[in-house]
This record gives sequence, structure tokens and C-alpha cells, in this order.
Amino acid sequence: MNTIHQFASIAKNLSGTSASLADLAYNYKSVAPRTALDDAHIDVLVAEAEGMIAAANALKSVEYEPTPEPDPDPE
Repeated sequence: MNTIHQFASIAKNLSGTSASLADLAYNYKSVAPRTALDDAHIDVLVAEAEGMIAAANALKSVEYEPTPEPDPDPE
């Protein structure tokens, strides 16, 4: 199975997310302070990231179970 395209897509999306987080950090430091709404959004991002980490780690425990071929002559 060729999974390189899926991993490349995930890596590209994570790179974009990392850049957005860096932009936010710059804005909070140099442009305007965080608001309570910003803090709530950050909490949501952290929860989603923790869920993604759990899902990624769970991939390591997925066992291969090929789908059986359908019976061509079911009777």
C-alpha cells in the first residue's frame, strides 16, 4: 500500500497550521494582547491537537485484517 501521499498531505497541513500558530504568537506579542475569546479558541486547538495525537498513536496498534472477497455465487 502506498501511503506516502497521505503522509505528505498531513505534513503539508501541519506545516500550514504551524505557520498560523507562529503568526498568532507574533500578533499576541507585538500587535494586541489575547482576549478571553482567544484563550477559549486556544483551548479548543489544544483539545483537538491532543485528540489528533491520540489518533496518530492509535494507528500504531491497528492490526491488518484484509476484507474477505465477496462470494461470487451466493446461494
